[in-house]
Amino acid sequence: MKPARPELLAPAGSMEALRAAVENGADAVYLGAHAFSARGYAANFSDKELEEAIDYAHLRGVKVYVTVNTLLRDEEMEAALDLLCRLKEMGSDAVLVQDIGLLSLGRQYVPDLPLHASTQMTLHNSEGALFVKELGIERVVLSRECSLEEIKRVGENSGLETEAFIHGALCISYSGQCLLSSIIGGRSGNRGYCAQPCRKGYRLKKDGKTVKTKGMYLLSPKDLNSSPCIPALLETGIASLKIEGRMKRPEYVAGVVGTYSRLLDRCLEDTKKCSVSREEAETLEQLFNRGFTEGYFFKNPRGELMSRLRPYNRGVFADTVKSYDRKSRRVTLELVASLSAGDGILFAGTDREGREEKEEGWVIRQMYRGNKPVKQAKAGDTVEVPFNVEVRPGSPVYRTLDKGLMDTLEKSYTSETFLRKVPVLMKAGVWEGKPLELTLSDYDSNSVTVKSEYVVEKALRQPGEKEQLARQYSKLGNTGFELETIDAEVHGEVFVPVKEINQLRNRAVSELEKLRIARGKRKPCPESGIKLPKLAAWQHPEQPPLAVSVYSPGELEEAIDGGADLLYYGEGLFCSGKGRDRDKAFHFEADYESAVKLARAAGRKVYFKTPRIVKDSEMPAVSEILETAKALAADGVLVSNLGVFRLAKARGVPVILDSPLNVFNSYALDFFCREGAKRVTLSPELTLEEIRPLAAAGPAEAIVHGRLELMESEHCVVGGLLGGKKERCTAPCRNGNYALVDEKNYEFPLVMDPACRMHLLNSKALCMFEHVPKLLDAGISSIRIETLGMSGEEKDEQGIRELTRMYRAAIDNYPGKGKAGTGNCDKLEKGFTTGHYFRGVK
Repeated sequence: MKPARPELLAPAGSMEALRAAVENGADAVYLGAHAFSARGYAANFSDKELEEAIDYAHLRGVKVYVTVNTLLRDEEMEAALDLLCRLKEMGSDAVLVQDIGLLSLGRQYVPDLPLHASTQMTLHNSEGALFVKELGIERVVLSRECSLEEIKRVGENSGLETEAFIHGALCISYSGQCLLSSIIGGRSGNRGYCAQPCRKGYRLKKDGKTVKTKGMYLLSPKDLNSSPCIPALLETGIASLKIEGRMKRPEYVAGVVGTYSRLLDRCLEDTKKCSVSREEAETLEQLFNRGFTEGYFFKNPRGELMSRLRPYNRGVFADTVKSYDRKSRRVTLELVASLSAGDGILFAGTDREGREEKEEGWVIRQMYRGNKPVKQAKAGDTVEVPFNVEVRPGSPVYRTLDKGLMDTLEKSYTSETFLRKVPVLMKAGVWEGKPLELTLSDYDSNSVTVKSEYVVEKALRQPGEKEQLARQYSKLGNTGFELETIDAEVHGEVFVPVKEINQLRNRAVSELEKLRIARGKRKPCPESGIKLPKLAAWQHPEQPPLAVSVYSPGELEEAIDGGADLLYYGEGLFCSGKGRDRDKAFHFEADYESAVKLARAAGRKVYFKTPRIVKDSEMPAVSEILETAKALAADGVLVSNLGVFRLAKARGVPVILDSPLNVFNSYALDFFCREGAKRVTLSPELTLEEIRPLAAAGPAEAIVHGRLELMESEHCVVGGLLGGKKERCTAPCRNGNYALVDEKNYEFPLVMDPACRMHLLNSKALCMFEHVPKLLDAGISSIRIETLGMSGEEKDEQGIRELTRMYRAAIDNYPGKGKAGTGNCDKLEKGFTTGHYFRGVK
């Protein structure tokens, strides 16, 4: 049995890119409005352009999904819901969302608008998919880190449609879990404005010493290319194959979509033909690549995932420099790829060790073969190219722009002749003494019948024939339709003027076009507009508790001694540092029983921490934590993903939600509280002022001290560089403490976990000690100290015990409006930050 054809889903950052996608075979496109789109730097679409785009696509049988997939502030929620209403009326086939507040309100106010869960929701397990399914989600865009087996399992277990990226740029972090751009420059990926600091240069340090690496772009992945994986992808039952690239030019969209569309056609026709031709492979490479990878579909690619030498496109390798003539200022090339006038080339210099260094770009205006000017040269030719900068022999040369290819691709979507046409059926009838009648139908159950004002006359001379009538009706010309069959009936000896046939055909075409567009439209929302519900006021505790996250029994005792009310116990979640063992599979080795006994003896509450990323194969280990929490009568668990939240609810284990769930507005907080969360940790991207409405809506916790986790990555930089070439890493992280150092010499500590994932922490510790009264004035119900990433020196100098005592004093002094306590952040931390509490994000 042949697998069903999945949808080919293309990016459209502009109207030109949309046309390129449609004309080259996309089944659906995704695009963004001017607001609330995760690609804020793309051209995107105004309301008028959105409707034009939807109508254009629907006329041609292509679906349109609109991204409203950023986190939303309270004051933006009404505008976002209004946008959903307009999209519903326009006929958007679905809307992609990230914000759980918008999701819950969207189902309430716009119930007939299909919603898809964006990859920004970090959905990567079956329990998470089931959670959003219960909220009305129809499709999940799974994390790029999911294997083909995991994609198949989530689809089968949840019954939801699954969608996965198959081509384009990769994020080094799990989508929705990256704060690097936000913290470094205030431009939040969760708000659509990622500045891509992962494409910058970094150095690796081990125990304070720089590790020599080949290449400096240690967080820059290659681009995903799944063209060789199509047969395996089809076997997963995936619903939609998604191409990344809303920031790419239309020619890129045309070329990539066209390649995958043809490949899918061949694969479904005959699996023996399911391979990428050499020409198609070169087209994909030419259009954009940082080097290609199949990502995580079959295995963890480890170091092979990364493009450490270059974080940008370099096109197709054309040659290495043979010589440079200083007198004529010409470089001699013996080509391995064709070159033409107008092509762009890049000369990559090399240092003495063969590493690439300074690069020079050039557009070919002239080219010589045997001292004769030529416009084109093929692989194998030796040519000379004028170039004003001296380049070393042996320097690699890349063709960065193939002008001929780009011109061809541009014509595919700018030509006045449609490439993509909708097949239609015609039925025409001619009767003497009656109007002409024509029925035009498509395969989407759309049908129109039109009649002429003209009344058919008896032929005075030569009567019209059936074949002539059919031939004239068949002239659909430059419309969006292509005639598949026509059934023409002619009764009697009649005469019909060609003008009447043409007018009737054109009317039928126009009516069918209108019907195809109108079928997607929906009833508008009420004219009165959307009035958001008034959330019930939350009664704040008189004495907000102090929570401390700890990762060993010793740290737990220190936190208790310092006066912590709540203990978040995460022993076994991380394994960086000397003497830690990572040889075992995903498993948590923790003395939970002792933790509970210590907390109970001191009269404190204890919650077990759970990981933010939990694949289906890892869920049994987390399930064990939940069962242990119940068996030991712990107070509950700290949860960081929707799947574990659903599982904990089903097991009856009390839950506190952690910051990776990106609660950014009061509606999201209210939703989670109604779902059973005892307390909700707020997004660290909120300001103090933005926190106020959230804190008024429910029990809100804020992280006030410690190194924020800026990303979690399936790729381990340390293992990729130092863990050997085999499939299994040699776990070099067991033997040292590692950090990444950026171009400004800021040092970001790295910690790893039992699943070999990498966690990158902020270069500076957050410290809000002096501002505790302001946080409590804002209505925060609990404040937290995070100890992950505290160095041995920091623990020796300050200690968890003393740090906890100082925050304890700040809270205890608050009701009396006394001082926050003695000391300040300058004494607590060497170089600290107040995070986003006072600056916020774009």
